[in-house]
Amino acid sequence: MDMDALAPYAPYLLQALGGAIGANILGVITRGGGGFVGRTLFGALGGLGSGYAVQEMPDLAAVAAHWSQLAPDPDGERLANMITGACGGGLVGLVTGLLIRPSSRG
Repeated sequence: MDMDALAPYAPYLLQALGGAIGANILGVITRGGGGFVGRTLFGALGGLGSGYAVQEMPDLAAVAAHWSQLAPDPDGERLANMITGACGGGLVGLVTGLLIRPSSRG
């Protein structure tokens, strides 16, 4: 498989990966339900949603532009996409961790 064929999808893949990681970290910290698979799927969707929000809202885009300066050029953009995804996924992980609780009924 040619890696250049994946180049247009790389930002979305990185945002989804960052979202999955962020959701699992905050989901585990808050001891939420949904399990690993649920947090991963919802976190990936949250990461993609935050990427969309950054594209549509100029104020968020200004904040995300600073994240790309944390690393040199080719890696800075990748890091910014991961951080953007982790923010969205972390928010989803926090919400699901606080709202979806395991049943205490026996």
